[in-house]
Parts: sequence; C-alpha cells; structure tokens
Amino acid sequence: MNGFCTRKLRLERRFAASGHRLTRIRWVLGLTALIGLGGCGAQQETFSSAARAPAPVAAADAAASGEAGGKAAEAPTAPTAPTAPTTATAQLIQSASAVPRKIIYNATVELVADNFATAQSGLLSLIRRHGGYLAETNIGGTPGTPRQGTWKIRVPENQFDAFMAAVVKLGELQTTRTDSQDVTAEFYDLQARISNKQVEEKRLIVHLQRSTAKLSEILQVEREISRVRGEIEQMQGRLRLLANLTSLTTITVTLREVKGYVAPKPTTFGSQIARTFSTSFGELRDFGKGLVLLIVAVLPWAFVLMVVGLPLWYLRRRYYPKL
Repeated sequence: MNGFCTRKLRLERRFAASGHRLTRIRWVLGLTALIGLGGCGAQQETFSSAARAPAPVAAADAAASGEAGGKAAEAPTAPTAPTAPTTATAQLIQSASAVPRKIIYNATVELVADNFATAQSGLLSLIRRHGGYLAETNIGGTPGTPRQGTWKIRVPENQFDAFMAAVVKLGELQTTRTDSQDVTAEFYDLQARISNKQVEEKRLIVHLQRSTAKLSEILQVEREISRVRGEIEQMQGRLRLLANLTSLTTITVTLREVKGYVAPKPTTFGSQIARTFSTSFGELRDFGKGLVLLIVAVLPWAFVLMVVGLPLWYLRRRYYPKL
C-alpha cells in the first residue's frame, strides 16, 4: 500500500511538472505571437503612412496644374513666329539675287514702207545711233516688182527696247515677234566647271613635274592633261558664245516697198547697136588673141618636126624613090 501511494505521488508530481512545462510553453508562444502581431501592425502602419504621405503633394500638383490649365485655357494662344532662315541660307539668297541675269533676246520685225530708200537710210541711222552693227544684209528686187530687204542687226542689250520702239516707226508694221531665253544657270555653271577643271589641270601638271614613275604612267598623265585641256577649251568656247549672245541682242528687220519698183530708163536703138558692135569686136579680139597664142604654142613643135622629118624624107627619096 505504501509502495502504491509512493508511485501515485511520483506520477502526480510528474504530471504537475509536465503541466507547469506546458503552461510555460503556452505563455512563451503567446508572448511571441503578441510580439509578431505588434511588429506587423507597426510595419503596416509605416507602409500606410508612406502611401498616404504623397497624396497631399499629388493633390497640390493636380490643383496647380488645374489652375495653370485654367489660366492657359482662358488666355489666347499667341501665333508662333516663322523660323528665320539661317545665316548661310540668307547669304546664299542674297548673293543669288545680286547675280546679273544672262538672257538672250531675239526679235523679228516686218515693215512696209512707201519709199524703200528712205526707210533703209533711216534704219542704218538707227543702227549707228544705238551702237549696233549689221551682221547680215540681203536686198533684192526686179523691174516692175517691189523691192525687199532683210537686215540682221546686233544691238546692245541695254538698247534693245529703245531700238525696237524706234524701228517700228520706219514704216507700217506688219508683224513683230520677240522671244527670250534665260541662260543664267548655264552661264554660271560653265564658269564654275571651268574653274574646277583648271584646278584639276594644275594639279595634274604639278604631279607630272614631280613624278618619277614609269614612262607609261607619265604618258597616261599627259593624256589626262590633254583631255582636261580639251574640255576647258570647249566650255570656254560655249561661255564666250553665251556672253556674246547675251550682251548683244539679235533683231531681224524685213522691209518691203509698197509701190512697184521702177527700173532705170531703157536704152535707145542706137545705143543697142553700139553695145552689140562693141561686144562683137571684143569677141573678135579675143579670137585673135587665142589664134596668136595657138601659133606661138605650135612653133616649138614645128621646129622639132622639121629637124626630125627632113632627114627621114631625104632617106626615103634616096633609097625608096618609087614609094
């Protein structure tokens, strides 16, 4: 009985000790849980405060942008000024506008005049007055028909309008035509190309003078120099032609006479006889000259025939008398 009681007491002590241990574990777990909950709450509080902190700033920005937008909506928008060209472009435009234009002027005028000689004299006077010259003249007419003349005139470009205004007053104007051709781009392009080719030619000449290469390479450089020189001369010829055509205008004037052309007074019968006799006598004189020249031309041959023919004739008579 005492042993049973002793065991029972031991068991009760063990259960009491184990109960105390469980209670302690429960308290430790509870405290740990409370500490963890407290930390999470503080972290959530920190995150929520951080999330709530920019809200006033954003609201303030939104309000400021709203006010600015309202003011911008209320204020009228000023028109945007066009962008000014750059300095290089402005200088290029200014230099292009300052370049004198090269224009070829051609004109054709047809007139009818009562007096051909008077109109022709007036035309020649106009040419001298305006500093021009006659490039070509063609005048024709037969008895009983009106005379007609064509003049190709070169007049300085600055006298073109004045000459055209004056020439139409020489007679009754039938037709007039004026045309122009702008060759400004071609003219200055030729000048630039000539300058570039001249630079290329100088570079080739310097290279040839300093070259110590083979003969074949030297000949190749010389051929290249000849090609460049030919291109330069061709472009210079074209440039001179354009300069001449643009500095002097070309005007073609055609003048016709209204009334019939009256020939000089016809010759009399006596003058016709004298003219016929003079012509015949001149032909006879020419025939006599021709005959004398023929005799002079035959004399050397006649002498040769005599020198050779006489001995032959003598031999034939002596040895062949019957022949």
